[in-house]
Amino acid sequence: MLKYILNFLSLIILLSFLSCGNNKNEGTTNSPKNIDRNNFRWSESLSKDNLPDFPVKGFINGKEVKIIYINFENWRGSGDNVLNFSTGSPTQRCGFVENDSAFHLTKLSGEFSKGIFLKETFDKSVDGYIADFHTFGEDGPKKISVPWNCALDITEINDKIVKGKIAICFKDEKKSWVAGSFEATVCNN
Repeated sequence: MLKYILNFLSLIILLSFLSCGNNKNEGTTNSPKNIDRNNFRWSESLSKDNLPDFPVKGFINGKEVKIIYINFENWRGSGDNVLNFSTGSPTQRCGFVENDSAFHLTKLSGEFSKGIFLKETFDKSVDGYIADFHTFGEDGPKKISVPWNCALDITEINDKIVKGKIAICFKDEKKSWVAGSFEATVCNN
């Protein structure tokens, strides 16, 4: 009788153990409590919950790039606003950066404002916004314009700085992206 009881208890323990691994959705949802804000991965869809807590960094052509200079261009003539994340720095505070790789998010004929901007998927259309990046190689600069998605949270904007968090993924072959918290120098052009 003891042998049957032990076999029965072993079977119950085994079934309990196996059932713990069968619910693949448990604990893997993208709810805010399960997102690791210290890591970021390229994704086909983004939300404000994907915004990471680390300083901004990027990946181009499968390699990490170090973002050195971030500026926010306010173009007076066209009214465009551009956030630039560059691997180089200018000789002047708001000067031109040469021989760099950089990410750009542009709002045509309008201003970015404090708060959340979302373009959740590559296929979603958002009028008046453009995102692209460029690289610099032996043949000079190369601009890459492919489908993109974006989550942007501007927490502070004034005449001198723009602060916030960003995540942009590009649908290129090497899955390029830029993400993290930033403080951009405001440049009036």
